[in-house]
Amino acid sequence: MTFAHQVKNEVCHNKALLSHGGRPLLYGMLLFGRRFDETMIQVSTEHKAVARLCARLIFAQIPMAASVTTREYSGNFEKKTYIVTVDDENDRRRVFDFFGKENTKPLISKPSDVHAFLAGAMLSAGNLSDPKKDYHFEIICPSDEAAQQLMMIFEQQGIHARSMVRRDAPVVYVKDSESIEQILTMFGAHKAAMEMMNVKIYKDMRNQVNRVTNCETSNIMKSAGAAAVQLKDIHYLQEHGYLEGLPVVLKEAAQIRLTHPEATLRELAELGGVSRSGINHRLKKISDIARQMRANELE
Repeated sequence: MTFAHQVKNEVCHNKALLSHGGRPLLYGMLLFGRRFDETMIQVSTEHKAVARLCARLIFAQIPMAASVTTREYSGNFEKKTYIVTVDDENDRRRVFDFFGKENTKPLISKPSDVHAFLAGAMLSAGNLSDPKKDYHFEIICPSDEAAQQLMMIFEQQGIHARSMVRRDAPVVYVKDSESIEQILTMFGAHKAAMEMMNVKIYKDMRNQVNRVTNCETSNIMKSAGAAAVQLKDIHYLQEHGYLEGLPVVLKEAAQIRLTHPEATLRELAELGGVSRSGINHRLKKISDIARQMRANELE
């Protein structure tokens, strides 16, 4: 089961949403369905629970004859498609008049009604990516006007949505993980929201571990490179007879590095009984002397 399927199933079985937001929920489903006018009312979905809910809500909200049909088709990749239609012309007019010609502002005036309306739009035309792979929520809109209305509603809820056109259809989408979590909570998909939060926590922890590992690896590489340079300079001074002429503290630092070529500065400091900055300063001094000796040879 995909994450989107899981969300839609959870919304379809949300008793609180169905009992208090049936009208705006159905309005969102029909408005963002495949077709919604006096000549055709049709909702097409790959989710059987969504199709059943749509048909049930039509009968529950609008007094009409039993002319709602749910058909099942086998589409591409053997995915079944469920199409809900209102067959009778008079019944279509009743449904359309019920939502299309009355003042719909009171229908979605309360926050709970707005949430139900958005949930209906998501059930008919929404999709969500698996949060383990990507953060992406979208609703395919039937018109530019519907897309603008949807973006305005999201904006009123404090959610920044964007729009694009895909295959000549306007799409409103959200890619911010926190906003998607808020949207799922608005829909009443609390299990899905919690799962997304857990995935996000896991990703953050994994990224933090990777950053720490990369930082440690980088530090190890830097330390190894610095140690290689120090050893090269010490060997140069040793081979040319300059090492014995160095001050005692520098000769001791050189001997510690020669004896422990892979040790870190902190480990060298402990072995030499000095501070980390102290051993670092002495090794840098040795390298400066080696650099100066090489320069003198070239003159």
